[in-house]
Amino acid sequence: MPSSRILICGAGVAGSTLAYWLARHDFQVVIVERSPAEQTAGQGIDIEGPAVKIVKLMGILDEINKKTTHEAGAAVVDEQSRSCAIFEAGGVGLTKSIEIMRGDLTEILYKAADKSANVAFQFETTIRSLRQTQDKVIVELEKKSNKTIKAEEFDFVVGADGIRSCTRQLVMGSPEKLNCLKSLGASVAFFSIPKEDQDWPYSRFCQFTDRRSICIRPQGKESKTSSVYLGRFHDDDSSLRQAKDAGDRQMQKEAIARLFTGLGWETPRVIEQMMKAENFYFEQLVQVKLHMWSQNRVVLVGDAAYGPSPLTGQGTLLAILGAYVLAQELSRHRDDESAALKKYERRLRTYVTNAQSIPLGGYVPYILNPQTSWGIWLFRTIASFVSWLDLLKILPDLKPAEFDLEIEEIKA
Repeated sequence: MPSSRILICGAGVAGSTLAYWLARHDFQVVIVERSPAEQTAGQGIDIEGPAVKIVKLMGILDEINKKTTHEAGAAVVDEQSRSCAIFEAGGVGLTKSIEIMRGDLTEILYKAADKSANVAFQFETTIRSLRQTQDKVIVELEKKSNKTIKAEEFDFVVGADGIRSCTRQLVMGSPEKLNCLKSLGASVAFFSIPKEDQDWPYSRFCQFTDRRSICIRPQGKESKTSSVYLGRFHDDDSSLRQAKDAGDRQMQKEAIARLFTGLGWETPRVIEQMMKAENFYFEQLVQVKLHMWSQNRVVLVGDAAYGPSPLTGQGTLLAILGAYVLAQELSRHRDDESAALKKYERRLRTYVTNAQSIPLGGYVPYILNPQTSWGIWLFRTIASFVSWLDLLKILPDLKPAEFDLEIEEIKA
């Protein structure tokens, strides 16, 4: 019996992880990515819980450890750059044991999958249309460089193309129809700026009134750039919403610049470099919540199915775990795709629901980003007290829940 042929849309963390495990289970995999090469941009992310076990099974944990940012911890600073509190890496704080830039992780995962003869990457390629029959999915693939369109048949199609998934929209309908994007009332911009001495080795977090904040994080001791995260935790900011809806990057930068200009600390440096940044990304934070993650022979994984948002810190974990479980269930139920996809969802649904929960009933972002000067003073005073007495050590480490990976030997 010939191996099933599977198309994956998206070569990010979920897509490349899935390609690796499907190939290990002897599926034939084609993975299309709209970008011209593997994704090398993106913010810092962490790998925790079951995801660590999975990358270890893939034989890439040592390589990931070599690429970590080695961030020492996080400092809360005031407008004069004075440290109010410092929290060392690990445990409950911002900095986890394995911190890595998204681009570095994606490159490692891409190379791991690309080693297999069963995997073929096609860059600058998108899904133009798809049609499902009883036993196949007929897909039109468009090559962006020369606008050529080619129809191909696959046994399954997997959407691993993020929170605004085109695959999901083609098969299930628009986000508005599905009502699947749940707003978290926050907007965040990510980009890189030239590194300065004070950017290493700690992240620095500074708050401003009206629930605004800036976090500058190191990308590595030898890196020439640092990561910046600009946040606004209000759901009634019409200028940011209009800029996002317009899809105009320059308009988005200008809207954010107006919001942060004149606030002190390192905002002049940040705004100046933001206007020049080529890897600028702006997003209104949402969570993806779907009643079902598949329709017949098309299934979603990672952010496309259950994006938890950066506020949970669980996106990378769910992408890697979801890809592993989906490949496992497809391999176990080769003659019954319905059973495979139902089992994939049954095993993960409760874990995903818990991972999507934002601590303290969703109020953590608002506690970290007070509305008033008094609120900021109170936060910094409490943070200073907690840091001075090292009270975080007595709190339980909020590690991700355990998950039964049902590890089994895979024949070479």
